[in-house]
Amino acid sequence: MTALHGMHLQNGSDILVLVFQNAAKPLNDAIPGVFLNEINQEQIAEMHERYTWMKFSKRVQTVDYLFIKDHFSSVYGWYFVDHGKMIHEKLNQELTEFIQKHGYKKVIAFGSSKGGTGALLYGLLNPHITDVFSLVPQIYVADFINTLCPKEKNLFFAEDEQFENQVNQIFYSPSIYQANLKCNLNFYTGLNDIQFDALVQYRFFLQEQGIKSQLFMNRSEERHTRLVNQYTPFIFAVLEDLIKGEDRRTEKTSIQVGTDVYLLRQI
Repeated sequence: MTALHGMHLQNGSDILVLVFQNAAKPLNDAIPGVFLNEINQEQIAEMHERYTWMKFSKRVQTVDYLFIKDHFSSVYGWYFVDHGKMIHEKLNQELTEFIQKHGYKKVIAFGSSKGGTGALLYGLLNPHITDVFSLVPQIYVADFINTLCPKEKNLFFAEDEQFENQVNQIFYSPSIYQANLKCNLNFYTGLNDIQFDALVQYRFFLQEQGIKSQLFMNRSEERHTRLVNQYTPFIFAVLEDLIKGEDRRTEKTSIQVGTDVYLLRQI
């Protein structure tokens, strides 16, 4: 059974944008019902057919897109967790085969929340991915699950505390880091995001490994979801610049305040 599922939009380009999906509200609301076997997998599969970030693909039609599904652990799995099993090696291999099959020269991984986690993870794992734009990602996924749905966490961890800890520490695991990583890493977060501190500390870890990254910070009072859906002009600007190898749109929406650190302009 393949791990890579989704929708491939082809515009005849050698540039591919991988769009990792966030958890839409219907999926979050379904977690208790799935845990109690009141919601079946056909219903969950239907929810996964509703892709986010489609508007951007209509705005920029000069590149190809792969909208990647995250239908694991009966609801979703941050693209690496499936009922107590790690699936990132299998999914990464299938992603490599897909990229090679279609001859893509430039590959941008993009997503928000759990999609931001997925974009980051495969940017670290896959040498074919050239750029990452990770929005409000979860660095400590198990911590997030224990906040989101502590009663239903066994959907993800299968009552295995050792596995739960492995999930939580995945971004500090040496096995996910390529030698001589060349991927261009870009993060976006806000001061009030639930894992703001975790992301800031993670960037220090990356620096210790000799891995550069850029951080875009939002000083507003908005929290997790609204940091994304209220700031799409900025997000679209950065993503379009990554596609076109430019920075003029990004410069209009953010200002550099330190080494590889930028603040959003008030828009």
